Amino acid sequence: MCLSLGVTNESEFLSTHVPRLLNNFILSYYRDDTCVEYFLYSKKKQKQISKNLIVSHEIFSHSLYVSKFYPELYKELQCKYLSAACFYMISHHAIRLFQLKDNCDVNLEARLHVFEWFYAKLKEFNFKICYNRPSDHVYVKGHYHAFPFSTEMITSQTIA
Repeated sequence: MCLSLGVTNESEFLSTHVPRLLNNFILSYYRDDTCVEYFLYSKKKQKQISKNLIVSHEIFSHSLYVSKFYPELYKELQCKYLSAACFYMISHHAIRLFQLKDNCDVNLEARLHVFEWFYAKLKEFNFKICYNRPSDHVYVKGHYHAFPFSTEMITSQTIA
């Protein structure tokens, strides 16, 4: 069972690192039916830095599927923990956008070492390996829990 967000490390984490993320970067999104692509821009460099940030609504299971998450924040200076803050922001925004319920599943596939190094450390989602996939990949499932912060600073954009 996942912990609720009260006075936990994630609450402290969010209050510390989400403002750092938003002070240095801008998040926007484009929605195409059940799929949302996010774009991460550096305020300092005034350019897009994200590679692929794509999530989708799995309609039949009423869950969120993280298709691609490559914010490429590791290339930026003083970026420690900002990829995790970005993941939290995108997950919460998408779940609200798709009107999914608290405690819905969040699913993704990742390389085993990426799961161990990154996703397993996102304690509030309580990610667990459901099964192994070919080529050192794992299918991972976690749970969403509502957090008391706004995602309204993530703006919609149109793609020409």
